[in-house]
Amino acid sequence: MASSDGEAYMLPRNVQESQRLEAQHEYMRQLSYGHLIHPSIPIHQLHAVADVATGTGIWLRQLVEDPALPRPAQGQKSNFIGFDISDQQFPSSDGFAPRVTFAVHDMVKPFPTEHHEKFDLVNVRLVSYAIKGKDLEQVVRNVLQLLRPGGYLQWQEADASDTWVHPETPAATSCVNFTIAEKLDRGLLPNIAGPLVKTILSMQVTVPDGQQNILTRNRDLMRLIHLETVSTFKHPSLTVKSGKKAAATSAAVALLKARIHRKSTMLKDSRESNPSVGKLEEEVEAVKATLETIERGQEDCSWDFDLTWIVARKAIVQDSSKPWMNVRMPSP
Repeated sequence: MASSDGEAYMLPRNVQESQRLEAQHEYMRQLSYGHLIHPSIPIHQLHAVADVATGTGIWLRQLVEDPALPRPAQGQKSNFIGFDISDQQFPSSDGFAPRVTFAVHDMVKPFPTEHHEKFDLVNVRLVSYAIKGKDLEQVVRNVLQLLRPGGYLQWQEADASDTWVHPETPAATSCVNFTIAEKLDRGLLPNIAGPLVKTILSMQVTVPDGQQNILTRNRDLMRLIHLETVSTFKHPSLTVKSGKKAAATSAAVALLKARIHRKSTMLKDSRESNPSVGKLEEEVEAVKATLETIERGQEDCSWDFDLTWIVARKAIVQDSSKPWMNVRMPSP
């Protein structure tokens, strides 16, 4: 989750929201063809994994149960940690999976130095409703600082502008338009995937004389390993087909409610002095009508959305005279 200034992230932190997050996780796993991590990432080499904006920690708790993960040698500690800005949705201590810990941290701020370059994989997922556009570069920089040289980043995003319906209906169109407008008003990005990829690939690493970056042969900090758009449209999973409307609209509904509250407060505070009171009243009523239609499922249409799946690997800088092939592409 994003900064604690209270302006970006507006979803609740309660039992119902925790249940929604865990249901969302199961849906996302099915949308990702059953994978918790992309097949291009060598799971048998993952001794340390960080999950940023972990929420209930469900992704991490399921990952550590995967038998393909390497088991720590005697005397060796595994490091599987979930970070989130709030601990309100962390599982109770007796519900922690073995090898998993949780820590409170705001990803807009640099991570403590004891976590720098400690992880083989960092996972980030569905934070477009929590990261302001002005903070994106800093968030990416902070996340990448967690990775060891040669470590992997996995990042998945689905956004309001990645959503569509067929046939198009007035309520569905209004839902998406109001959601995008609310994101813009809050300083959020309505389509984070493009800027996110550009930001990841813009990061640079220092390559001293006599050394080389064996992943890219240049100063790029990250090498793009995989970039994929996964669509709910014609997805083979029955779970994906049956749940795509709820998945597409759950966050949008939260933003619509937030927009109603925010605009109603503006209306109350400026009813006498603001000449645009009439327009505000019209918008509040329009958003309320849209929300009611969406929540009741009255629109006769099919919802779909696209998920952007990013995998990138951090630079390995070493002496130019050293062998590099087995480091860049280690044996399976």
